[in-house]
Formats: sequence, C-alpha cells, structure tokens
Amino acid sequence: MNLHDVLFKKARTGQLGHFYVIESSAPEEEAQQQLVKFVGDFIRDYYQKIEGHRQSLAVLMDHPDVYVLGNTGAGQEERSEKAFKVDDAEAMSRFFEFKALQSKRKFAVITEGHRINVLIANKWLKLLEEPYGDSTIFLLNPRRVQLLPTIHSRAIHLRLPSAQRAVDPSDWRAFLEDVRKMTLSQFLEAHSRGDETLGHRLNELIVWESDQSDRFAPKEALSSWLKKFDEMETFHQPTATKWSLFYAYIKEHVLPRLP
Repeated sequence: MNLHDVLFKKARTGQLGHFYVIESSAPEEEAQQQLVKFVGDFIRDYYQKIEGHRQSLAVLMDHPDVYVLGNTGAGQEERSEKAFKVDDAEAMSRFFEFKALQSKRKFAVITEGHRINVLIANKWLKLLEEPYGDSTIFLLNPRRVQLLPTIHSRAIHLRLPSAQRAVDPSDWRAFLEDVRKMTLSQFLEAHSRGDETLGHRLNELIVWESDQSDRFAPKEALSSWLKKFDEMETFHQPTATKWSLFYAYIKEHVLPRLP
C-alpha cells in the first residue's frame, strides 16, 4: 500500500489528519512536481471517489473548496525566494472561516515550505492547531528545509520516495521478523553487502508509520531520523553505517510496537 492509498483509506474511514507536511527524496526540481502531482491526484480522487464530484479537477485552483498558495511548478510561473506575504497568510486563514461551497471537506495546499517565516507561521498557529470543520492542509517541502518548530510540531510528516515502488506489507512484516531475531552483525551481513537498497526499506517504513496511530512521538522520531539519513547521503557515509543506524532505529522505535 503506497502513501496515496494510505491517505485515501484514512479519508474513507474519517481519519484523515488536519495538517500534513510532505517531502520527497527526489532532487528539488523533480520533488516540486512530484509533490504537487501527488497532492493533486489525492484531492481529485477524494472528491471524485468519496464525495462523488464529476469535475475533472485538472487544475486544483478551479475548485472553490481548494486553496493553493505558492508556485505549483506548472507553465512559466516565476519562482520566488521571498517569504509569503502577510496578506497571503490572512487570506488562507479566511478561506477556512467559511463553510465549503460544494464539498464536505476543504483543502489547502502550500507548495513552498521554505517561504514560511516566523511572522507567517505565527499567523497560522491557530489554523494549524484548531481546524475549522472538516479541513486538511498539505504543506509541501520540496527543498527539505528545516521548518520552524511551531510548524514542525503541529504536523503529521510524510515522505515520498524519489520513485515510488509498491510496498508489499507481507514482505515488510517478514523483514521485521528477521530483524527481531538478528544481531547487528547478522543484519549487516544479510543486507548491507547485497543489491538491496536502503531507500526501499525506508519507503516501507514510511508507509507503515503513516498507517499507524497519529501519535506525535513516533512520527517525530521518524522525521528526525530521515533528516539524519539525508545528511548521511549528502556526506557519502559508508553503506554499513547507514544500515547500522537503520537497524538501531527499527530495534528502538518499531519492534517494541509490534504485537
């Protein structure tokens, strides 16, 4: 089950969260398009398959119950490095103060997390913490910048792999059962010297964590570990080091939560 399906299942069962931060493992240019497409496809499927809308939703901005803030990466839009304006922040807050026009749920998509400064974050504190009715906000972070603590702490954090691969739940469960029985040296012998990529196992972990309860602590731990992994990738840490730290993470944060 991939991230789209995980979110869709939550939406269908009334468990969709209010505020998500979504990142990608892809390079920035590719990440921007990937994240926008992922969220656009999810919102389209939500409205069409759950609420029964007939609009094509080819352009998110065309739907009266969807608010998009920032560059979507389409066409010849001029990219901006400047922070969002206060007027932008206030306009998005006002959008949620009114009932949805055509739907049961309203969505907002903030496409450039790096353009949120302290002033903008403070304008959104109440909005991100106390939703108006049924609403979901997606904050995209294609540059994987470190978000302000007031933003970071209020979000459910998700990450897309650079190229999504289907996740087989039975394979992930079998992997965890093997890890439960292995010492570190056995684990490294089995995984760090073959053709298996750590990225695929990370994808499985992210999907699994997304399907767990929305308790903050485990998701905060995963978010912190993913940032450390990015640093290891940037500085070309040895493969064995990355697998060793992954083993330690699984032992501490995943296996104790299994039945």
